[in-house]
Amino acid sequence: MIVVALVVFYASRSLFQGLLLTLEHHIPRLLGALGASNMGNSCVCRDDSGAEDNVESRSRQTENSRVHVPEARSHPRDPVRPPRRGRGPHEPRRKKQNVDGLVLDTLAVIRTLVDNDQEPPYSMITLHEMAETDEGWLEVVQSLIRVIPLEDPLGPAVITLLLDECPLPTKDALQKLTEILNLSGAAACRDACHPAKHRNTTAVLGCLAEKLAGPASISLLSPGILEYLLHSLNFQSHPTVMLFALIALEKFAQTSENKMTVSESCISDQLILLEKWTDNPDYLKRQVGFCAQWSLDNLFLKEGRQFTYEKVDLTNIRAMLNSNDVSEYLKISPHGLEARCDASSFESVRCTFCVDSGVWYYEVTVITSGVMQIGWATKDSKFLNHEGYGIGDDEYSCAYDGCRQLIWYNARSKPHSHPCWKEGDTIGFLLDLQEKQMIFYLNGNQLPAEKQVFSSAVSGFFAAASFMSYQQCEFNFGAKPFKYPPSMKFSTFNDYAFLTAEEKIILPR
Repeated sequence: MIVVALVVFYASRSLFQGLLLTLEHHIPRLLGALGASNMGNSCVCRDDSGAEDNVESRSRQTENSRVHVPEARSHPRDPVRPPRRGRGPHEPRRKKQNVDGLVLDTLAVIRTLVDNDQEPPYSMITLHEMAETDEGWLEVVQSLIRVIPLEDPLGPAVITLLLDECPLPTKDALQKLTEILNLSGAAACRDACHPAKHRNTTAVLGCLAEKLAGPASISLLSPGILEYLLHSLNFQSHPTVMLFALIALEKFAQTSENKMTVSESCISDQLILLEKWTDNPDYLKRQVGFCAQWSLDNLFLKEGRQFTYEKVDLTNIRAMLNSNDVSEYLKISPHGLEARCDASSFESVRCTFCVDSGVWYYEVTVITSGVMQIGWATKDSKFLNHEGYGIGDDEYSCAYDGCRQLIWYNARSKPHSHPCWKEGDTIGFLLDLQEKQMIFYLNGNQLPAEKQVFSSAVSGFFAAASFMSYQQCEFNFGAKPFKYPPSMKFSTFNDYAFLTAEEKIILPR
């Protein structure tokens, strides 16, 4: 599961009502909001009428302990909890603090939040309070651009989390932000040797484009901002800046008028060049290529260009990710073996092939090193992407999380001994239905067998994965040789599955 789904409701701009709904699962897997995928719509709620806790004291405890490795959870997370207040009705307003320090504190503590009963970190509560006013909101946004480091794999996701949970900016605040940033094509070239500022700026623009609707989004995409984003796609830019500029343009294009404006800029000509990076050995460039190809197939069409699904060779592929069983927010490659999430939700997907007996194995190549929960699910598993429920968050699934070094089952986590995964690592997943055990491997090194799920399910297993925002990986179900095959005898999905030519087609959305 993903740490802490946080939902903050604001009744007005002047009163911070601090209704923080379950900060769990939103963060690392979050860092996307989470929405019920088409895999299931059930939701279990509880009635909790207990008294409110002292937020300040407990959130300080959370911050003080954030350097420690989180312990295994002793009880499951509930998908819905009563709202908590950032402060009581008679509690004095928190003192204004250093915004940069609060942002960095939030980034530091976010990866440790795995327990639903943990309070939201004090730093996050304080930032949300500050963002009640236009002035405070602008300070928070500028700090996100200024201090989030380039190398932190959760940086863009934390930007998404903090902005998504802040109040909607007013028209005046957006206008002021545009003036402060003063973006243009020339601005995209300045400080090119310091890409963190540009990566964070493009990530902020993408978050706002997704958060705002209609006229507000159209107004935000000024000629200067459009020029800035387009210039950021040039090869002189750092690949991570190119990636988040492209994602921002995708999100602006969710408004039809913006889509037309971006399309008229001849963006497809540049995307044709970037599309060639889809198989680049540099995993950052590979992400750019993946998103460029997806945009050409789904958003910014190029006259005379074949859709990728029309020319991809699927001859030897007999098992793939089920594109008919996911929400529209998950991007799946035309060959059906690579998936990516750029939404603010915890998106899940499973394989087209289901197994009931025997020993089975598949591998995943990690393209991004952030939060993903990958493993095994069953026909009874239910995934709620907006509530942060994915693989390993019910009694019918079990997942490996290499970012936070956890094994997930039934919304409980426990640490594992593998180091944090990194781009290019290979994760192996073995399912032995004879011995009733699952074994996870990192580059061939195995963990002790997991057996808990078999108390609830003994058949109907699928390979499955859940993705936090901006995460991507590639699956191998046996269509090509495995990098680290286990020593025991096993079967592969590709040897036994079957798909018709029509079933293999993954149509543009």
